[in-house]
Amino acid sequence: MHFLVVKKGALGDVVRTSYFAKAMKQKFGPGLRLSWITAPASADLLRLNPHIDDLWFDFAPAEPFRFDRIYSLDDELDTLAGAARLTTQAVTGAYLKDDRPAYTDDAAEWFDMGLHSRFGKQRADELKKLNKRSHAEIFAAMFQVADVKPEFYLDPACRRWAQSVLPKARRRLGINPYSGGRWPSKELRPAELRRLIGKVLDGSSAMRADAAIVLIGAGEDFTRNQALVAEQSTSRVIAVCTDESVQHLAAAVGALDYLITSDSLALHLGVAQAVPFTAFFSPTSAVEIDAWGLGTKVISTAPDYCSYRKDADNSSITAERILAAMTENPLRAGGARN
Repeated sequence: MHFLVVKKGALGDVVRTSYFAKAMKQKFGPGLRLSWITAPASADLLRLNPHIDDLWFDFAPAEPFRFDRIYSLDDELDTLAGAARLTTQAVTGAYLKDDRPAYTDDAAEWFDMGLHSRFGKQRADELKKLNKRSHAEIFAAMFQVADVKPEFYLDPACRRWAQSVLPKARRRLGINPYSGGRWPSKELRPAELRRLIGKVLDGSSAMRADAAIVLIGAGEDFTRNQALVAEQSTSRVIAVCTDESVQHLAAAVGALDYLITSDSLALHLGVAQAVPFTAFFSPTSAVEIDAWGLGTKVISTAPDYCSYRKDADNSSITAERILAAMTENPLRAGGARN
């Protein structure tokens, strides 16, 4: 059998969709050839996955093949046009119908909540709020597999890099406070972020008194993290630069004992490497995110929670609520690093 997964973005979605590669190989056996089309920016997220046989960045390499099934998981017009050129016996997911995005019945639970929902945007937004199933539950039904577990395949060189640049503290707490400016409502408010840092440094958090804080963020977020570090008069707060690659980001996250983050790539990379976490949610759905027994969640109490608005009210995401959620996590102490 030969399956093709088409999943380009966003990066966090690529990570959590990649969990299903192993489950598919386990179900269909070693005779399954699993190909994947993704965006070049996602290459580092998939290139070391031993369950993916072909990693392609456009549709041309796929055109000579006849697939048993294509899992078409993006609904952008150019991607759907590329998939339409391929030969397959069956499709699960999005496709072009009369030059417009449509989707198959076996993927309706997911796409009904999306931009091109058959019910329209208003009902799609309502379905997001009503949804009680996580991404893994929905996609397990789409892929028709069970026993899915998070996993990520890290470059050993990046693992060594992370150990060399991160603090040698007994416990490392990562905070991913920003969202690249694209989703202001995903970010911690400045006063709450500073209050959170202060509580960790004074020993009143679940991480106790000997934790170092690692501020996670790339590009402009790294610059903002550096400014936060400059405000502190301690070497226990650092900003780590992961601009070189997403493998470097994954390595930094994987070396943490605990992670505080919004709904982001860092969250998915932490989950995939079994890092205990507390995640906070304002504009996006907390239910959709799988905790896998690793995490606790802080959810906005504002009326526009899960509205997918970039200016959603995040004022209820406070340092106190995050610290309380950390205390509730039985894995909060993590394992002390050697």
